[in-house]
Formats: sequence, C-alpha cells, structure tokens
Amino acid sequence: MGHVFARLAGHGLVLMPHWPYTFERPDADSDVVVVTHWRQDGPARAVVDLSDARSVPGIVDVEPGPDHPYWVIETTGFKVVWPDGFSVESTMDPYCLTGEHDASISVQGPAHIADPDVMIGEGQTVVARRTMGRGVQVLELAYEHEGEPWWQGVYLYPRKDGRVLVFTAQSREPGVAAARHGVEWMLGLV
Repeated sequence: MGHVFARLAGHGLVLMPHWPYTFERPDADSDVVVVTHWRQDGPARAVVDLSDARSVPGIVDVEPGPDHPYWVIETTGFKVVWPDGFSVESTMDPYCLTGEHDASISVQGPAHIADPDVMIGEGQTVVARRTMGRGVQVLELAYEHEGEPWWQGVYLYPRKDGRVLVFTAQSREPGVAAARHGVEWMLGLV
C-alpha cells in the first residue's frame, strides 16, 4: 500500500511513511526516528538520522520540511506535537500513540458532540471535569479492565462549526501521568 494521511514534520524534514507503519524514537533524548513498514513478509525498518536523512523506497519518503526543532504529526485536518515516550502507529482513525504500561492516545473527528457525557462508557466513573486552555473540555474517567484499575481522559478540542476533535488518552498505573502529560503536551496545554 502507499502513503497515508499522517506524516512527521520538523527538523527541516517531512517523513511520509508507507502504510501500515510505526514511528518510534530509539530513546527519549533522540530526534532520530525509526520507521517500520509492516509487510506481509515481516517488518522492514529504516532509521532516519537528522545528519543524513534520506528516503528508503517502500518504507519512508523524506523531503525538505519545516525547520522547527521538534516533530509534529500532521494529518489532512490537524497537526499536533509528537510527545516523548510514545510511538505513532497507523490506524484508520488516522493514528494511535502507544507508550509504556499500555498507555495510548487516539484521536477521532471532527464531530459534533453536544453533551460530553456521551463519551462516558458503561462501567466508567467520572473522577474529574474541567475546561482547559483553548476551551478544551476534559472528562477524566476511572474504570476496571481485567481486574486492574485504569484511567481515561477524554479531551474535546474545539474546531469550527461547533465540532470537536476527540483525543482519548488511557493507561493503567503507573502510566497514567505519562498519558495525561502526553495528550496535554500534544494539545499545547502544558
């Protein structure tokens, strides 16, 4: 399959992966990106080093891009900063971030959501409600999954025409703080 609608931009580059893919950093202090293209015959990987970035056919295309000193995940409809500690994985929604302790951050929308309470699932309990900068409404939920306590944060990011992007972060302990910080960093709320 060819390119997808999510790509990385920054450090003077644009990285366009081939679907299905994963973007990862080898460590927290690195801006090097490992791109994995998940093929039927097994994964194919390319390392994009900022000092010698180049395309790898069938895995990732590298082009000149914006010169800001951080990576941004860009889609057709929005862009967010890529938080440390998370990998970017291709999905149909358009991507999901995954981290330690089963932490994940996903995005859906834009959608019309008149009542944020429609985001509360069966068995979930509201532990906090607040509004953050830029008018972002937040629901923090607790629930149990496979006998373990989990946290979920639903962040409704306002867009045009009353629509919102729904960013959902969740994790079991001890990954809750990282998941919360990751989604709030992505949205420019930290």
